[in-house]
Amino acid sequence: MTASDRRLADRVAIVTGGARGVGAETVKLLHAHGARVVIADVREEEGRALAAQLGKNAGFCAGDVSVASDWTRFVDAAHAFGPVAILVNNAAALDVAALANTDEKMFERLFRINQLGPFLGIKAVMGDMIAASAGSIINIGSVDGLVAQDFGLSAYGSTKWAVRGLTKMAAIELGRHGIRVNCVNPDGGNPQMSAPFLGDMDANEAMAGHVHQILEPPRGMPRNRRMQDIANMVLFLASDESVGCTGGDFPVDGGYSAGRRFT
Repeated sequence: MTASDRRLADRVAIVTGGARGVGAETVKLLHAHGARVVIADVREEEGRALAAQLGKNAGFCAGDVSVASDWTRFVDAAHAFGPVAILVNNAAALDVAALANTDEKMFERLFRINQLGPFLGIKAVMGDMIAASAGSIINIGSVDGLVAQDFGLSAYGSTKWAVRGLTKMAAIELGRHGIRVNCVNPDGGNPQMSAPFLGDMDANEAMAGHVHQILEPPRGMPRNRRMQDIANMVLFLASDESVGCTGGDFPVDGGYSAGRRFT
C-alpha cells in the first residue's frame, strides 16, 4: 500500500463490536488506510489481542454500547488519538424465535444493543463532528431491515428496520453540519453470530450458500468473502470518495434484496 492509498490518514475512528467478525475486518481495513482506531467491544480478550496485533494507532476500550456512560469512555479513549471523525455502529446481537415465542426480555435485549446502541453512539460523537464540520457515521444494518422473512426474525429484523430509520433521520438533522450518516445492509457477515441457530450445519458453508443465491463470485475469487465486502463498503463510506452520500441504504447482499431467482 502506498501513501496515496491511505484514504483515512490520521482520522480517528470508533468501531463497535470490533473484536471479531465484520467489526474486526473493518478495524483492520480502516487501520491499514491510516485511521487511528478504537475497538469498542464487550469481548475484552479478543479486542485487546487485535489492538496489540495492529500496534500503533489502535486501541481497545471495553464496554457495552447500550450503556450511555460506556460511550463516554469510548469517546475518551478515542480522544487519546484526537477528535472522532468516523463512527462505525457495528455491534449487534441476534436471536431467532417465532413471534409467539419471542418474549419481552429477548426483544428488549436486541433493541438495546441493535437500536439504542447506534442512537447513543451518534449522540456521543456528534459534538466532535459538529466542531469539525465533517464526519462519517456508518450504521451496520441488515437485509432483514430491507425485506421481511419467515425465519423467526421479528425481534431482530425490527431493530434493523429501525436502524435504517435512525440513519435517515440523523442524516437530515446532521447534514447541515457536514456530517454524513449511512447504512450498510449485508445479507451475511460473521458466521459465529449465526452458528448457534444453524443446528448441525457448518456455519461457513451455510453462509456461503446463502450469500451466493443470486450472484456467483467472479472466477478465481473465493466464496463467502462477505465480511471483507462489508468492510470495503464501510471504507468507501468513511472516506471522501463518498462525500456526496448521506441517508443512504447500501446493500452488500449479492442481489438478495433485489428479488428471487427460481432457476
